[in-house]
Amino acid sequence: MTKENLYKLLYDIWNKSNRVYFSGIGVIICNNPDSLPITSLRNIEPIQNDSTLELLSKISNKNSEYHDGFHILDETGSVTYTAQYFSPPIIENISFDRSRLVGGRFVAALYGSCIDEIKLTGIVSEGDRLSIFEAGKEVYYEELQ
Repeated sequence: MTKENLYKLLYDIWNKSNRVYFSGIGVIICNNPDSLPITSLRNIEPIQNDSTLELLSKISNKNSEYHDGFHILDETGSVTYTAQYFSPPIIENISFDRSRLVGGRFVAALYGSCIDEIKLTGIVSEGDRLSIFEAGKEVYYEELQ
């Protein structure tokens, strides 16, 4: 999955959402998630009969039990895990603009993008801000309208 593909997926999820119920979303692109610092927030995975876009759009709703945490996708865009607590190590030499309204998902995505197995991370906040991270850098930012 390229940065452009991830942008399109995140934008399309946000665009399909009902803004009143949109929970925000965090996505990790990784082919080998077994060594990631993650743990499931739920006992079971949601039924995956839909496309990645449809599944992630459905569960990015405050009424979905799977809306929290990060969702792991492989490089083809297939969902491998949903609703994962993601706890990457703090990277001391990375800075970010603390004057922007950022939260835990933003910082986890930023720091997590430094993990070797991770190609990209991306988020859309409840406040309609989309960010994509690669190798410890925010490589894309947009305030969605």
